[in-house]
This record gives sequence, C-alpha cells and structure tokens, in this order.
Amino acid sequence: MINPYALAELVAGQPIPWNELPDPHRVLEQVLATPYEELFDPKFGGPLYVGMALDANLKLVPQRSPLLDLQPRREGDDAAGGGLESIDAHATLAELARTGVLKSLLDWPILCADLSRFTRLQLVLRLPPALRDLQLGNALSADVVRAITADSRLVKQVIAAGWTPPGAHWAASGDFFNETAEFFDPVQGAVANCYYIAALSAVAWATPFRLAHQTRATGPIQAQFNDQISFCTPDSGGALDRAVQVSEAVPLTAGGYPIYCRSSESSESWPAVYEKAYAKLKTGTSTDMPDITQTAWGDCVWATAQLNGGTRHYYNTADHSADELWQLLRSNCLSYRTFNPMTAWTYSSGDAAPDHVDYASAHVVGSHCYTVLGWAYRQCRRWIVLRNPWGNTEATASVLDATISMYDVSWWRPVTLKTTDGVFAMEIGAFKKYFAGFGTAH
Repeated sequence: MINPYALAELVAGQPIPWNELPDPHRVLEQVLATPYEELFDPKFGGPLYVGMALDANLKLVPQRSPLLDLQPRREGDDAAGGGLESIDAHATLAELARTGVLKSLLDWPILCADLSRFTRLQLVLRLPPALRDLQLGNALSADVVRAITADSRLVKQVIAAGWTPPGAHWAASGDFFNETAEFFDPVQGAVANCYYIAALSAVAWATPFRLAHQTRATGPIQAQFNDQISFCTPDSGGALDRAVQVSEAVPLTAGGYPIYCRSSESSESWPAVYEKAYAKLKTGTSTDMPDITQTAWGDCVWATAQLNGGTRHYYNTADHSADELWQLLRSNCLSYRTFNPMTAWTYSSGDAAPDHVDYASAHVVGSHCYTVLGWAYRQCRRWIVLRNPWGNTEATASVLDATISMYDVSWWRPVTLKTTDGVFAMEIGAFKKYFAGFGTAH
C-alpha cells in the first residue's frame, strides 16, 4: 500500500514536519479525508489502496480508480461536499432521507449503534461508494491520483520525453550515498511498492556490501554520469538479468521534494535511484524517465531475489506453529541479526486472516510488506524485529518497549524500539496472528 505520510505531503504540496506535530494522526485524517483507523485495511476503500479493490474472495485485484473520472473541485470551495455539506440543517431522519443524495440513507450500512447514554441513540453509518468517492475526490485531485496509480484507459507510449507525473519535474535530489547503504535509508513514497522498498532495506541490512554504486561517464564534465544498477534472475545463484543504467534525476514536486521513494537521510538519493532503475526494468523502457507507478504491487521475496539472485523460500504463518516460525527465523540469523535478506507480509485484509484480526487497532498495515531485521529474547518472551518501509507507523499489539542490540557485521548496533522510525519487535505468537508469511532469498 501507499505510504500515507508521503501521500499527505503530495496532497499538501509541501513537506510536513510529522515529528513536530502534536497529533500527526489527526493531520493524516484531515488531509486524506479518512478516519485514521480506516487507513490500514483495504476493506474500507481508503486512499492508500487507490487502483486496487478486494474481490469476493478477499483478494486484492487491480481496478481503475473512479477518482480519475470525477469533475475537478472548484478552487476555494470547501462547501462542495457532494450533497453532504448541509446535513446539520435537518431536524429528523425523515427530512434527511428526502434530500438529494441522502435519499438512500435508510439503506446505508450501520457501523455502530450506541444507546449507552439512555436518552440518545447514536448511529454511525458508512457512506455508499459513490458518495465516498466524492469525499475522496475533494481530497485527492485527479492529478494526485494519476501520480500514484496508472490509468488503464490511457495508451502509454514510450517517447523520447519519457513519463512525468502531473505537476512534477525530473531532477537530482542529492548525493547517491551520504555514507553507504543502510537498512533505515529506504523510505517508501506515494506509490504502492512497499514490497520493493522492504526488499531494498532487507538487502542493505543483511548483506550491506551488496548494493554497489557503479557509474560511467556520459558527458564531458565530471558531474555528468549514469548509475548502473544490476538486477539478477531470481533462483539463479546470482546470474545477471539486466544491468540498468539511469541518471540520478528522479520525479520531484514543483517545490523540489521527492514524490516517490526517498532516503531517511536528507540529500541522499540511492533509494530513489534504485526505485527508478526498477521501474525501468519492469516497464522495459529505454527512456531515462520510466513510469514509477508501474512498480506498484508485487512480491517482496521475488524483489529480493532480483537484487541478489538468491533462491526464494516462502513460509506461510498459518501452516506453522509459533515455535516452528521461531526456529525458521533464527536459522536465518546470526547474533540476533538476519544474514539472509528476509521480508514479511500481512493478509490482504484483517478479515482474510484466520483470526479475523483488526489491523487498525494493532497499527499493523493490511496488504503490506515489512523488512525482518532479526529477533530478540526479553522477559522470557520471543520477539521478531521488523521495519515498516514507511519509516513510521509501528505495531502496538504485543510489542517490546526496550533498547536491544544486534551484531551488525563488525559492531553491536543498538536499536531503540521507542524511536518512531518504523522499527518494532512483535511477540512471535502475535506475529503469527497478524502476518500471513515471511520469506528469504539467498
């Protein structure tokens, strides 16, 4: 799914200092026109799953977003709420049900009916899809939607000018490396390619020397060069699939900040360049401006194998006990740290999990990939350490609140789980409940 923080910044047209806000969740709600608790499961049809929908079997399938066909909202008109802007002017339900788009009110699903205050009946109703689309359309313009998902009705032609998202331009966003590739560098942007960003983080963590920086000169002056990114054939033992050459220009907003993948370290560009190269690989284009939206949705273990050529191994949590999952995890670790790049993924929806989990209350994201960093043993309990590729939003269900250490090649790296950076440790039994599986490529 899409990183909500990156999407909110794209909508707002400027970076948002999330760590300085007293209530960042409330800001997300306002900018994305969606209750925070409904952001993390596609069954609510929120903005993070634009271009996808759950089918009758609770599987996510591609769907052209209806937001692409909405009429543009008039600038400066907050009253254009699709017929819902004056509901407080009615005194009875009967009056509401006689008004415009509210005529179907009595058929709207009830989310909550509360009679706990004795003299009051409080009802929470779900808007029908058409009205919900109007609400989202007021928050996400057609240009924003086109920047985060592909429009299947448009015939995409590879031309010399390449592809550029609406209102954006291509330019370099900093040095390739500030130091070197580190697991916390890749931060997902406003496209649903969590699988690839989680894989980048996994490779940078487990095999830190794998992500080499290869360049060749392309101009008469020193600053003109391309980066060569090598991708492997999965399950091949490292056989080269394609060496992709790209410049370091990436899509930026008019204000000059990244729309898509970026580094957690300012003025560093290697994660964005790797994302651009992957888009060029997936689309097969020869242009230096590939369509980044075409990287949306994929297999994190496959993506890992494309980075290292390893053999893929998949483990479904439903088929293993917590003890078996624990042993599988530790067999891929040394001194608490994964030495084989490992990623994990959640169910398509909380309703698809055997235990019918509530992702919102646990702050676990549905249909999402995470990087597995290793394990910890504290308080006589077993913990799996994970990272959300958003660089934010950690689980709150059965998590460890401590500082742990992992042996990072040559030194013991402290990992402070209290820090808001997307890293958390979840008890292995809870991991089995909330996650659908994990896998390695080595």
